Amino acid sequence: MTLAMMNTHKAFKALQLAGVSDQQAEAMVEIFAEMQQDNALSRADLMKAGEGITGSIKELDVRLTGAIKEQDDRLSAAIRELDVRLTGAIKDLDVRLTGAIKDIEELKADVKQLKADVATLKTDMRWIKRLLMVMTTTMVIAAIKYIFS
Repeated sequence: MTLAMMNTHKAFKALQLAGVSDQQAEAMVEIFAEMQQDNALSRADLMKAGEGITGSIKELDVRLTGAIKEQDDRLSAAIRELDVRLTGAIKDLDVRLTGAIKDIEELKADVKQLKADVATLKTDMRWIKRLLMVMTTTMVIAAIKYIFS
């Protein structure tokens, strides 16, 4: 903010033109000039205020830097913890999947064996059926021969 300094000569002339006596005009100009000087900020006042602001900014910077560092440390720790937990979970899942794959392979082998056993049973059943047919036929022929003899 720029302060306009009062031009005392112009003020004195304006008061004279308004009909104020020289002594009264001079006294009034002096009073107004002193009031303006009393209310004006000095360069030292502005420098002092600037130093206060600069100090506050530096303090705020230090506090913010500390807070950011603290949050960064917390975040880094949380990320490390999450990494450890995820690594453990992945290893556990890998072990489970490996076991499941082994179980599936065993089940496939068992199913293959069962299919082979069922095929063998089918073949055996065909032979038994044929044998029973031959035996039945033989008995029927023997019974007929016995009846008619």
